[in-house]
Amino acid sequence: MIRAVVGLYLAIGIVLLAIAFLIPGPCASRNTDIVSHVVFVLTWPVGLYSEVYQGQMSAKEWLHAQACEGGGRLGPKTIPG
Repeated sequence: MIRAVVGLYLAIGIVLLAIAFLIPGPCASRNTDIVSHVVFVLTWPVGLYSEVYQGQMSAKEWLHAQACEGGGRLGPKTIPG
């Protein structure tokens, strides 16, 4: 049962990432940072809640930010180095 839940969670994150790259429209440059993509797949519920539900972004803008603008505010660039 737990494997199914984790698999569904990861599958939804991967599908959202795929949608982000299929429908963003024109991009100056695509986000090719693998760490950003991994963070997105693992934290998509938090990003969806904070940036779309409570924030000012639409779902399409949120996905566009991942595909074309280096990810959202929750990405690796916010982690102190």
